[in-house]
Amino acid sequence: MAPVDDPTSALGVGSISTPLGQHDPCYVEPYLVPPPPLEPFPPFDPVKASVFRYRQQQSVNLGSWFVHEQWMTPSLFTCASGDKVSELDIATGWNTTTSAKAVLERHWDTFIDNTDFLHLASIGINTVRLPIGYWSLGPTFTAGTPFQDVADVYSDSWPRIVRAINQAGEAGIGVLVDLHGAYGSQNGQPHSGISDGQTRLFGDETNMARTIEALSFMVQQFESVTNVVGVQILNEPQNSPALSSFYDRAIQTLRSISPTFPLYIHDGFDLEFFSDYVSKRTDFVVQDNHSYFVFSPQDAAEPASQHTNDVQTGVADRFVRASNQERRNLIIGEWSCALTADSLSSEQDQEAARRDFCTRQVDVYTNSTAGWAFWGTVFARVQPAKY
Repeated sequence: MAPVDDPTSALGVGSISTPLGQHDPCYVEPYLVPPPPLEPFPPFDPVKASVFRYRQQQSVNLGSWFVHEQWMTPSLFTCASGDKVSELDIATGWNTTTSAKAVLERHWDTFIDNTDFLHLASIGINTVRLPIGYWSLGPTFTAGTPFQDVADVYSDSWPRIVRAINQAGEAGIGVLVDLHGAYGSQNGQPHSGISDGQTRLFGDETNMARTIEALSFMVQQFESVTNVVGVQILNEPQNSPALSSFYDRAIQTLRSISPTFPLYIHDGFDLEFFSDYVSKRTDFVVQDNHSYFVFSPQDAAEPASQHTNDVQTGVADRFVRASNQERRNLIIGEWSCALTADSLSSEQDQEAARRDFCTRQVDVYTNSTAGWAFWGTVFARVQPAKY
């Protein structure tokens, strides 16, 4: 795996091999690697698929591999456009579409490879959560969207996603494919692919229909893939009355494709409402809740040891109640060991405090849910307090 924040090896940026490269810091060497073929998936094995889909998940997120985040892979954003924070900023930056495509294809081919999956398996990871955007499915899915003019950047992204799933399978690892970026954005956040802060999915018929169309394609492709444990309908959507209605509509459509394929829904950070929602369903629907202790002023004001105590008491109690209500169909799809500097400042041994906080989370999530997915695996030059 190439160093993820080395612009000369990972991106081919600023090369001095040509006069242009000497003068333009955003010059990108052509990426002449042939595009990967669209691999077939191995024949479906229903017995093995049941093992992948029903076992408790010990998972990590493959963040910033196909949906890119500035804090994780800053070099990809060096010559991005606009606010330099979202997927669209990369695709519309780097001077030309050809250069942006070269930057991303180098990244897709080097950020994570088969040796990483083998390593994950060797340390007990049995599943990965793979964030993708609707644009990742290929140029057909970008028509009429902000990605339309840069569709060629993603002309060979889908075969790479298929390759990633097959590489995971070869290592005995299941894959939860997560639609991290929906049409119109489900939350207005840069990790949904845009940087304008607007949530345009809910209430927009075209965006809702196209998101369900993308999800339908994903379920059609993955329902008979042995090591795909499910499809996640949305990541961290804005919570509103429209959310459960959207889930009703999406699930109804997806069940017409496969009555039994596992579908995952993020709860918009409303654990109790959606544990009740899932409890009333009889099909294979799993709730995803994300557990962080670093983003609010209240988080920063609380000492690390108190966060650890909270995890073992109130947080654990909430997860046990929710999980019992919905027949264990609950995962913690994102969590981390991060604490703010303020939270750690009162601790005599900060590393021990962080380690204890991390260990207790693993214990609680393992004992109370169907699995967990740590965020993330590989990142470059991250501020310690962020995740």
